[in-house]
Amino acid sequence: MGLQVTRILELTIDDVVVQDSAVQLKLDEGFLNLPPRLAHLVRQHLHHAEDAWESNRAATTIPWLFAGLNPARPIHSQYIYLKLRRLGLGGLAGRNTARLALAADVPASILAALTGTSIDNATDWTNFVKRDWTGYISSRRSDS
Repeated sequence: MGLQVTRILELTIDDVVVQDSAVQLKLDEGFLNLPPRLAHLVRQHLHHAEDAWESNRAATTIPWLFAGLNPARPIHSQYIYLKLRRLGLGGLAGRNTARLALAADVPASILAALTGTSIDNATDWTNFVKRDWTGYISSRRSDS
């Protein structure tokens, strides 16, 4: 996905959309389709998060997808790093691979918005894959 763990921790149960076998995450103004393995894990976790939300409604107004011991706050980032690693979802390598793939397909400004990184960082990623987006910009102008 290329998302920073801190961004993942901000997700609520309302940010997960399940339709048949597809699972999507609502991120800002768009939706991200999850790959099957991750979709399965998120779907399983969603049921636990919904049950926890029902039990803790008096303690919090936010239905966190990853609620912490204090239900008014999400879990600590170190805990989710460990949990993801146990599930075989390495953070840095997977995030870097996702960013490389996105950098090859979208301009830096979109990459920055999707991944929650700075525009300078996103520009570095697009420069790394050596993708020239001047054609994209000119085609957008001609579509207007």
